[in-house]
Amino acid sequence: MDNSKFKGLLGAGGARPNQFRVILGFPAYVNVPNKEYALLVTGAAVPASNVNPTLLQYRGREVKLAGERIFDPFTITIVNDTEFSLRRPFEAWMDGMNNLTDNTGYITPRDYQTDMTVEHLDRNDGVLQTYKLASAFPINMSEIALQYGQNDVIEEYTVTFQYQHYTTTKGRANPTPA
Repeated sequence: MDNSKFKGLLGAGGARPNQFRVILGFPAYVNVPNKEYALLVTGAAVPASNVNPTLLQYRGREVKLAGERIFDPFTITIVNDTEFSLRRPFEAWMDGMNNLTDNTGYITPRDYQTDMTVEHLDRNDGVLQTYKLASAFPINMSEIALQYGQNDVIEEYTVTFQYQHYTTTKGRANPTPA
């Protein structure tokens, strides 16, 4: 294959892993004061899924058939600001699902689950592909390491979500600027 065919297959230069936006949804009981919070999400991934095989035995042989589709947990990386503007809402969200003081919380899924969106962007911020994660909720929020020797580093932590499934929509890229 020659280079021109290869470059042609990449379209407008190929998709870049650093061009994305995560639009978080929060339940109604969580107060999110900063509407620009998506800028603090500095790492994510296109969500993964698997089809588990269903195994049958037939005359001493294993027959594999398509089974259930499983959607892997989704993890984002967040830069922590001095206001803890995303950490506090995630703590409130998780506390709402299971309050540690009296072991109560919201039990109706629509009260603590919400949709999230991951947009894969081109270099001009046009949306190449949209992934909508249905009925997401956090299942893990990582620690923030504190160390005396870390003076030139901004804190980061991860939040992992479980969700029911995702749907995809092909985006419309912005036209090339003139």
